[in-house]
Amino acid sequence: MALTLIITGLLGVFLVRTTDSLFSQIAASVEARRKAADTSRELGNCTLNNALTANMDDPDFAAKLADKSKAIDAAYESERTAAQEQSVEVQKQQQWTLYALLGVLIAFIALIALTAIVITHRIVGPLFRIKRMAREVAGGMVRPPTYGLRPSDELQDVFTVFVEMVTQLRQRTEADLAALKAGDAESLKKLQATLEDRLSK
Repeated sequence: MALTLIITGLLGVFLVRTTDSLFSQIAASVEARRKAADTSRELGNCTLNNALTANMDDPDFAAKLADKSKAIDAAYESERTAAQEQSVEVQKQQQWTLYALLGVLIAFIALIALTAIVITHRIVGPLFRIKRMAREVAGGMVRPPTYGLRPSDELQDVFTVFVEMVTQLRQRTEADLAALKAGDAESLKKLQATLEDRLSK
C-alpha cells in the first residue's frame, strides 16, 4: 500500500512537471507572438517614416499615410488582443489540466486504498477465525466451530483443514471417553496403547 502511494505520488509529480513545462512553452509562444506584433508595428512605422521622407512634396500622400498608419495600428491592436486572449485561454487550460490530473490521482489513490481494504478484510477475517479456533482448542474446547467463512473470503482451504483437525480431535476424544466408560481391562489397555502411540509420534 505504501509503495503504491509512493509510486502514485512520483507519477503525479512527473505529470504535473511535464504539464507545467508544456504550458510554459505555450506561454512563451504566446509572448513571442505579442513581441512579434510589437516588432511588426515598429517596422510598419519605420516604413511609413521612410515613405514620408521620400514623398514630402506630394499633398495626397499625407492622407494615404494616415490611412496606412491607422491600418498598422488596427492590425497591431487586433494581434495584441488575440495574444492576450490566447494567454488567458492557456492559463485556463493549464488550471483545468492540473485539476483533472489531481482528480485522477486522488481517484486512483482512493481506488487503491479501497482495493487494499477489501483484500485485507478478506484475509484478516479468516485469519482471525482460525486464530480463535486454535485458542479454543488450546483452551480445551474440542468441538468444530459453529462459525464459517464467507464465500468471498481467502484461506478457505486452511480454514477447512483446521475444522477437520478439530473434528478428528473430537472424534478421538469421544472414542477415548467411550473406552474409559467401558472400564474393562482390555479397553483400558487399548486406550493406553493409543495414547502412548499418539505421544510417540
